[in-house]
Amino acid sequence: VNFFFSFVGFLLIISSTIVMLISIKDLGRNLSPFPRPIVNGNLTTSGIYSFIRHPMYYSLILISFGFFITKLSFYHLFLTISLALIIKLKIILEEKYLNKKFKNYFIYTDKVKY
Repeated sequence: VNFFFSFVGFLLIISSTIVMLISIKDLGRNLSPFPRPIVNGNLTTSGIYSFIRHPMYYSLILISFGFFITKLSFYHLFLTISLALIIKLKIILEEKYLNKKFKNYFIYTDKVKY
């Protein structure tokens, strides 16, 4: 793997990790590993969540893609595609729960498309 791919992959990993840390900070006490929102949680629509609905998930995919770029292997490509599919399914499930729990979630999804 040449220097260019290693450098681009490394930058992608670092920048995506920063976005992930920001999204964790912005979620605060609403953070949960499960698609179902926590019982006493609030809908987070400020900070990075005012630009993108699922920054943590997209960061994970980009970190995985960064590793693929640094390694350029079919194995890492397979892992990245698998992770993206799993996260897509989790997003679909999570958004169903969010729509049920927060009556104004549809307003948020109209405002923040991705």
